Amino acid sequence: MTSQRRLAAVFAASTALVLAACSGGGGGAGGPDGGAVETDENGFASYTGDPQEGGVVTVLGGVDFSHLDPAMGNDGNVNNLYQLIYRNLTTYRYEPGSEQPELVPDLATDLGTSNDDATVWTFTLKEGVTFQDGSPITAEDVKFGIERAFDPSLAIGSDYLQTYIEGALDYPGVFEAPEGLDSIRVVDERTIEFHLNQPLAAFPYVLATPPGVPFPADQVTSPQQIQEEPIASGPYRVESYERGEALTLVRNEEWDRETDEVRPARPDGFEFLLGLDQNTIDQRMLSGQGEDANALASSTNPLLAATLSRVQQDPRLMERTIQDLPTCTMYMAMNTTVEPLNDPQVRQAINYAVDKTSVVNATGGPLLATTAHDMLLPSVPGREEFNLYETPDDAGDPQRARQMLADAGHPNGFDLTMDVRAIPKWQAQAEAVQQSLAQVGINVRLNVIDAATYYEAIATTSQQNDLAITGWCSGGWYSGAPLLGPLFDGDRITETGNTNIAQLDDEHINARFDEIAQITDLDQQNAEYAELNREIMELAPVVPLVRETPLQMVGENIGGAFAHPARTGYIDYGSVGLLDPEG
Repeated sequence: MTSQRRLAAVFAASTALVLAACSGGGGGAGGPDGGAVETDENGFASYTGDPQEGGVVTVLGGVDFSHLDPAMGNDGNVNNLYQLIYRNLTTYRYEPGSEQPELVPDLATDLGTSNDDATVWTFTLKEGVTFQDGSPITAEDVKFGIERAFDPSLAIGSDYLQTYIEGALDYPGVFEAPEGLDSIRVVDERTIEFHLNQPLAAFPYVLATPPGVPFPADQVTSPQQIQEEPIASGPYRVESYERGEALTLVRNEEWDRETDEVRPARPDGFEFLLGLDQNTIDQRMLSGQGEDANALASSTNPLLAATLSRVQQDPRLMERTIQDLPTCTMYMAMNTTVEPLNDPQVRQAINYAVDKTSVVNATGGPLLATTAHDMLLPSVPGREEFNLYETPDDAGDPQRARQMLADAGHPNGFDLTMDVRAIPKWQAQAEAVQQSLAQVGINVRLNVIDAATYYEAIATTSQQNDLAITGWCSGGWYSGAPLLGPLFDGDRITETGNTNIAQLDDEHINARFDEIAQITDLDQQNAEYAELNREIMELAPVVPLVRETPLQMVGENIGGAFAHPARTGYIDYGSVGLLDPEG
């Protein structure tokens, strides 16, 4: 069976999105018909008009990028940036107001072809695709780029390719084993073949993840080279980077628009200003003076809740404020390897103890977040609604939690340390949980970690503490495979780059992941993931907290802004530009 037929089935089953507060017309990379601002049912912008060619877009950010190397970064903001600099075999296209993002070829000519059981996939590269120096991107470069990402010093980002490609988990990386993997085969200059360790009809989705970026095999000589000197295949290249201060992107003159159906790349460049205070960003965006008319707030710096009332009082501000899509679940992971969190009854008690309504309020209120009770997004096909730890108004049940802790041998509570990212909203969420747990005798110390290095810290098993506030998002692939597997499959726990922050290593759960992966009927597979979602929550390794719909502001001269579900629900950097480049 060809991949087109398989992907049609996968896509129909796995991307029926609920796009709350997004009612703009079609257009995607080209924008809706006409150039006017379109608004949603709440009065926020769903599309800010058609941008023109030229000019420089400024992005105001409080958080530095975690890594410029796509093998290493794994958060929504940096993944958004990668789309400007790099290209993959496949990627996502989305038109504002449509029901779902569409997986489309990027460097590849199509979405690949597979053998009958989807364990072998073949892709052909487009002609005319090049790196920033004009050298052609070949199948050897794709193989090298992926195998480079498996180097232990780099493999701290997305782990899907490493999980599914035969032999990748045991491969030491291309610098130690330059002969490479037999499971990634260069057929000819433009054709590459992947051999998987299990059937996977959705493998083209996996190739859209950042570690799938190709790099020139004859130019990269050390693991850290790309982090220090990125090599662009996308429409922009890095001109300068002062960590914590500014990142400047300029046009990659070797990028050929004719080969790229996804990235409109209208601006001449981007200027990312980093390390700014959140209040400063809000005030600059509200006033929109001078060059700030050409600016937008970064993905990690949505409006503070205190700013919302001012925006709602002015229709002109509403028309340049985008409400992001709920494609992430914020949750608190509990380290199941340490006492007393190794006891499921203790973890269940903590689930009852947490006042999720207070977390919603800490996030900015019901307009900006809703409570979460499980780890599958509502738009996942086959998902079943349930709430195993139901409390009145989601406000927690301290009395029940205290009794459960006493029954587990902890009548006087205990002390824990919680890792939290140094972002005001995240800290507010952590403080809300801290107050809830204090009511049942659990004293929580907050360990605030630099925002840029937070994920790397909590993904290092020797560094993480008892609890951690974090989030997990869909990048366009809506299934239990990406939403549950990385978080709860004990066979995927690693010393660094670990996404199973709870370190859940349950024999039954691990076996269930293996069993479900072998199912080729997608409806049946989705039903099994829905049941596994419940089984995981019965073990209570995490406390699901909220699903956010934050607000991002843009300057009055910014067009092409809309919430993109495959960009973690944020404004897509690759689609924005200036309404008037001369203005």
